[in-house]
Amino acid sequence: MFVRRCGFIAFWLVLTLYVLRHPLGAAQTVAAIGSGLAALADALAAFASAL
Repeated sequence: MFVRRCGFIAFWLVLTLYVLRHPLGAAQTVAAIGSGLAALADALAAFASAL
């Protein structure tokens, strides 16, 4: 449980530092992830409607 908490804290610390130090890169990363998830949802919807 201790290692899990340390990993959780480290994840958020690294993510926060990345956003604070590289806001443009973080925004582009979020946009890329969002568009990728949207494309995946569209593909899944097309597959489900084809069944």
